[in-house]
Order: sequence, then structure tokens, then C-alpha cells
Amino acid sequence: MKPSRVSLNSNCLLRIKDAIFRIDNSSNSSLIFSKPVSHFEIYKPNQANKPSFWSVSGPEKSRFLSIVAGRYIPSPPLSRSYPFLSETFEYSKIQFLDFRDSSGLDKVHLSARYETYSYRGEVEMSDDVNSVRNYITGANNYNKDTSEITSDYVDKLINLFNLDHLSHKWINSLSNGQMRRARIAKSLVSKPSLLIIDDPFLGLDPGATEMVSDSLNRVSQLLGASVVLGLRVQDDIPNWINSIAYVDETGLKVSGPKEETLQQLHEETSQLDITHADHEKRHTKHQNPVEISNEELFEGSTIPAHIEFNNASVSYRGLKILDNFKWKIPRRSKWRILGDNGTGKTTLLSFITADHPQSWRSVLTIDGVVRKTGNGVTFFEVNNKIGLSSPELHALVPQHTRTMRDIILNGIVKDVGNSNFLFRGKEENLTNFARGILALFADRLEANGNKKFTDLSMTDQKLTLFLRAIIKNPDLLILDEAFSTMDDEDVMIRCHDVIENHLPNTTVLAIGHIDWEVPRCDYLLKLIGDEERNYKVYKYT
Repeated sequence: MKPSRVSLNSNCLLRIKDAIFRIDNSSNSSLIFSKPVSHFEIYKPNQANKPSFWSVSGPEKSRFLSIVAGRYIPSPPLSRSYPFLSETFEYSKIQFLDFRDSSGLDKVHLSARYETYSYRGEVEMSDDVNSVRNYITGANNYNKDTSEITSDYVDKLINLFNLDHLSHKWINSLSNGQMRRARIAKSLVSKPSLLIIDDPFLGLDPGATEMVSDSLNRVSQLLGASVVLGLRVQDDIPNWINSIAYVDETGLKVSGPKEETLQQLHEETSQLDITHADHEKRHTKHQNPVEISNEELFEGSTIPAHIEFNNASVSYRGLKILDNFKWKIPRRSKWRILGDNGTGKTTLLSFITADHPQSWRSVLTIDGVVRKTGNGVTFFEVNNKIGLSSPELHALVPQHTRTMRDIILNGIVKDVGNSNFLFRGKEENLTNFARGILALFADRLEANGNKKFTDLSMTDQKLTLFLRAIIKNPDLLILDEAFSTMDDEDVMIRCHDVIENHLPNTTVLAIGHIDWEVPRCDYLLKLIGDEERNYKVYKYT
């Protein structure tokens, strides 16, 4: 006996049928996709042969996820519907976690993050109002009713996403990966029927990626919730996903059950697969790094140390982050910094960029000069010589008021720091080096240079910040997850080529959990994250 139309509707969360989508209601509003979305459905879990756990990839995946979440205007008006939610009047049961849409918490720059530890009193720091737990429950928002949130359920979420040891920590002190896990947990507090997450594994170390994937599967079964994940073509699809889709500028190109559709997806992305395989081969030298000592870095070399840490120690509320840390960085060397979430990678970089107050306490030497208060060097002078791309910086970009070209040219403005986007550099002030770099990406600039930052693809947003960082030919280039979420791997490869071939005199420090996202390096610094805060140095051979 076939199920009735009513029973089908009662289990269908989303149905899209022959729909075109526009940005707004105006008649001249541009189309999101050039072709209609002919058919797409999401059902509650455990419905026989019905799609409930989706992976969506492709260059326009983020726009499609926005459509799934109810954004953009469908035509005809009823071509997108939410049958189950319409019957229960629970449209709030849709949760869309878009990490491009940064909350205010994500927009705290590094200096503000660390200054809080320097200037807040001990009593204030022991106050849990802004703790991770209260962020997840919403108890840090005095206008939010949290009476229906049970403590047992919150405890389960905190445990599932490995946040137990962080639950009383100040939310803005979390690392990028820890913050991502906290935001995912927060999105589940309301017990959604449909959870949509774009790039859920960005910035997570391999262990955390597996844990988050497993936790999403477990909590979806617990809640009876359906899940849609936005992934890159290169990303591994979790084994609990039962349906896959691929979206480009024309619209929904591939969709259906995973087992039946994988071959079609591979055919659609065959050239991308070839590019990715070639890119991975470039990184084979990273497979067998040889451990060395700090002293061995300079054996037989006349190259002086560019940067030197001398017994740097940092702890927050009794938790050690760095402990008597020593590290010498030869000028013009290229490093990968590796470690699990929370091992101190970003803290380390904040010392170099002078964002951390303790970086002025005679524990850091740059070109033989000890950095200390009163030595005549300012924060702005330090950052004039540094090019930077990081998640924190990405969150600070004025997305709706600055174009791609505006932001890139901001990179040549001196004495404003790396986090100030208010000023636009003049094109006549571009050096021959800068003009040469921009010429290498003339195709992207011609196509997107005058677009607002918010209208750029994630690939072009990342490219914008990369070009902004290198356009001044910096002494030091810091790349903190600079190429994560780039969908167009060809653009990533071109960026890596620039680092290898056009920055011979630049020292490079790169953070990235995925090998092929990091440019080829000479050395590896691995932060262990144990109680002693040990670390090891390796040389790639």
C-alpha cells in the first residue's frame, strides 16, 4: 500500500519543484542560477529510501544552502515549500550555520582577545557569564529565554563536541577550531528538525573532524533531525550521508542517493579530481620530515635569525599554552606550524604580530633587536613588515562596503596595522613588484575586482586577503588557514606558486591542518599540546 499524500507531507521537511530564485522581489533582480531547480527534497530521518542526510558541493554550494535555509525569493511562490514545518508552524526548527556570516564574537581581533586576559580582574575572569557553556545555551544573552533548555541535554552536547574541559572558559579565548565546535553545539541547543552547515570541518584538526562528523550523526539520530552539509569536492563525504548534490552557476547539476550518484559526481568533477591529484603529488616531500634541534637550523649557515623566541610562557586561568618556548627562525625560511586545536598556534603568531601584550616583555627578538616596551618600535612599525591572512582578519572585513580591489589596495597603506580596512591605497603608489603580482591574477581581478566582498566566492575572498598580504612584499608572511575553504584548487595552486617563485626573501609561517592547503615549506614546527607543552622541529628533506 502506497503512503498517502498527507503522510508524505508530514515527513517532508523541504520540497523544491521547478523553482527559479532571485535575490529580491524586484522585477529586474538577477537570478541566483541560470536554470530552474527542477527537483530537490529533504525528509525526516528513517523514511525508507528518502533523502535526509545531504552533502552539497560545487562552486555555488553556499548559495544553494541559503536557498535550502529559506533565503532568496522563489518563483513561482509555492515552488519551495516546507510541508512538515508548515503543519507544525515551527519554522524556527531550521538552523543554518554559515561560518561566512560571522557573529560579533568572531569579530574580536587578537589584540582585544589577549588584552582581556591582561586587564580584566581575577574576579571578572572567574565569572561564567561569558563562558563557553553560557554561549552555547544563550545564557550570556539576557534577552533570551533559556528556561526550556535542559541541563542534561546541554551536558550531552558539550561532551559530544569535546568541550567539557572548555565549558567554563571565556568564549573569546577559544582557538578557531574550538570556536567552530562551540558554534555547532550552539546551533543544536534549539533541537532543530533541519540543520544546515556550510564547511563544518574548516579549521578542525583531523581528530576533531572525525569527532564532529560522528557527533553530528549521533545527535541527528537523537533528535530525529535531518542534516545538510556544504563540502568541497576534495573533502571526504561522511559515511552516514545518504544523498549528494553538486551545484554550479547553472544550478543543481547532480543530485540523488549517494551510491547511485557518486559516479555521476566524479564525471562532473573529473578535471577537478585530476588537478587535486597533481596538487597532492607536489606535497609528497612532506611525508618524511626529519626531526632536528634548534641549533641544527643554523649549522654551517651564515643566514642570521629573523625571529627568535627566548623562554616565552603563556597561561590562561592556570592552563599553560606556551611554557619556556624557544624557537629560532632563519630569515627567508618557510615553515609549517602544526598542532591540534588549542595547542597555541594562533597565540604563537600573536606574539610575532605584537597583538599579544606579553610579546613586549623581552621574550622575542626580531633581526637581533629585543622587542620590549620603550625600545622605540611601535605596533604599526612591526606590522608594516608583516603580511597576514587569518580567520580573525577575514571576520573584520567590511563585507558590504569594500570591493575586492579596495581591500587588496589597502595592503599597501602603512602605519595602520593589518586589521584596519578603512583606508584604500592609491594605484599610482603600487611598486613594480605589486603590479607584477596583480598581473598574475588579472583574470580574477577583471571578473571580480569591482564586486563587493560579500558577493565574492569563498575562493575569491581568500584570494583577496592573500593578495592584500603579499602586495607590499613583506619581510614576513603569516598564513593562518589562508587557503581553507578555497573551492577552486587551481587558484590555490597559483597562490602557492607565487610563494615559491616570487617571494624569495620573505620568511613564511603557514598554519593548516590539510597538507595540500599549505604551500611547500622547508621546516615544520609541531606543537604537542601535552601538559608540558612540548614541541618538536623538523626539516623536510
